Amino acid sequence: MLIKTEAILLHHVRYSDNSLIAQFYTRDHGRMSVMVRGLSSKKGNARLSYFRPMNVFSLEIYYSEKREVHNLKEMSLAFIPKNTPADIRRSTLALFISEVLYNIIREEDVNRMLYDFIRSSSVNLDEMQEGISNFHLWFLVAFMAYTGIGPAATQQRNVYFDMLTGQFTPNQPMHPDFLEPHHAAIFNRLLQMPAEELDTIHLQGEERSELLERILRYYSLHLAGIRQFRSLTVLRELFR
Repeated sequence: MLIKTEAILLHHVRYSDNSLIAQFYTRDHGRMSVMVRGLSSKKGNARLSYFRPMNVFSLEIYYSEKREVHNLKEMSLAFIPKNTPADIRRSTLALFISEVLYNIIREEDVNRMLYDFIRSSSVNLDEMQEGISNFHLWFLVAFMAYTGIGPAATQQRNVYFDMLTGQFTPNQPMHPDFLEPHHAAIFNRLLQMPAEELDTIHLQGEERSELLERILRYYSLHLAGIRQFRSLTVLRELFR
């Protein structure tokens, strides 16, 4: 069966000199593995340059429910990024976010709200001019709602965030997995703000790295099987 869908690239590996297997998150079919052939041709070399993390594609795929890997018929970019490919900050953030998504999204179930969120995030990352250094923090916090572990924001001030219970609390938890009031306040702002307002959050490099570590710790406490992200070291160096 031939299907058409939009899709976001999460990961790809070379299968042979002439082909690769791409992991996409599609708008209409959830996560999907797709075999891309013909890379040794002139047209194929042009295709290969499209395979950058978080790129948004329009795909035509030969789909079969009996197969784990489906075959690509045609592809094109549904959104052509202008800034991300040549900007080391944006491209590293795209790589990190795609690693997070590849690690966490394991289902084939369709979730168009999640797809639209990821797509708009990819576009925002490419187009935004201010607040780029905090984009990964914002994305991780916003993505929590789609994984089922998103906490509710609070109107209270000078509170802690208990990472075990996922709740803000006026009392310091009796265990080490919490955010102290300063970081809890930033976390609370990230829960409520759009990406366009990220330039209003001012963090020093070490503070940004520490908050990132705590957010990833929250993920590991509530979602099983999260591995170390390879792009994390580069990310820390860029935004410290």
